Amino acid sequence: MEYKSRILIGVLVFPMLFTTLSSLASEPAKTSSIPIKIQNIKNRTFNQDFQEVGKITAVDSTALTFSASEKLITKCFPDGAYVHKGDVIAKLDSTQPKAELQKSEIQDAIERSKLHRMLALIQKQPDAISKQDIENQQLQTHLVQVDVQQKKDALLNYQLIAPFNGRLTNFKYSIGSRISSDDVVVSLIKNDPVQVTYSISQQELAEAASNQQVTISVDAYKDKHFTGVVNYIAPEVDPQSGRIDVQANIKNTDKLLIPGMFAKVTQHSAKNVTYPIVSQTAVIVDGDKRYVWLYDGKRVKQQPVVLGDNTNDGYVVIKKGLDVNDKVVVAGQQNLKPDSVVKLQASTASALPSSSAEKTTQQSSPSNKPIQKITDSSNQGAKHEAA
Repeated sequence: MEYKSRILIGVLVFPMLFTTLSSLASEPAKTSSIPIKIQNIKNRTFNQDFQEVGKITAVDSTALTFSASEKLITKCFPDGAYVHKGDVIAKLDSTQPKAELQKSEIQDAIERSKLHRMLALIQKQPDAISKQDIENQQLQTHLVQVDVQQKKDALLNYQLIAPFNGRLTNFKYSIGSRISSDDVVVSLIKNDPVQVTYSISQQELAEAASNQQVTISVDAYKDKHFTGVVNYIAPEVDPQSGRIDVQANIKNTDKLLIPGMFAKVTQHSAKNVTYPIVSQTAVIVDGDKRYVWLYDGKRVKQQPVVLGDNTNDGYVVIKKGLDVNDKVVVAGQQNLKPDSVVKLQASTASALPSSSAEKTTQQSSPSNKPIQKITDSSNQGAKHEAA
């Protein structure tokens, strides 16, 4: 009897349960809105700056040698001293050439005295001396004068004279050493200006030109920047590297830059480029795809983009896919789907305070960093683009 009662209750309850479930299924599903923040896309103007690594070299440098052979008797400057053009740097023993010069000067005085007396005599007695004798004495006097000048020039061979302003290296010989005419005694390096040599890619060549401004920094003075201009662009591509050699003269007034130093070089192009930029957090990486979420005022959609350069301040250049005033989701996009219902949060982000305020020029301070390339991640799965 109890068993039959349970069956009867089941028969009565099941239709009621079925009716309840049907009514619940017929009601529309209630979906929650996903909160998002958006960013208005704006343009930014950049210089086409090239960043390379170069090496400091001397504009002028020379190994100094005497033009004579004798003992070194005087070093007029210490090692590493700064000298000016025309300064005597070192001297050889010049006892013998000085004696020969003195002998020639005495002979010169004798010959000039003879000529003077002969000319004085013919003033009183025109026929006392023949014209040929006078001409011979004039010739002899001239030859002795030439010999004196040659002896003076030869005496300079016993002196080491600075051909330009610069800094000496260390002397290779000590006082008393016998020096031959082919021995390098010391080297002289011009240190203002100096030169930085580096290379650019074939793609950058189109934007490079002589007289463009260059800014460099070196590890020895990390907070100091040095400026100069491009003075040479190679007329051919290096067959081994596939790049083009460039040289620039750099002001070195404080004599801080030393040949052989490595330098970080920024060459400033005169041409500017303008691109839309977006926060790096807005870019989604999904395998080989790069996209952002666009907000149209009601819903969102995926928008493929082509990335450009990292601006070093949290933004990335968009070369294709976005326009000025597009609204891009910068927060909440991790929960979005193409059919998601979204709710715009009260506070929204703006891309830039002003496009003109961000515009960089060739005269910008060294703290303005040029844009740098970003490398797409090869990791699979959707994630945010990182700087």
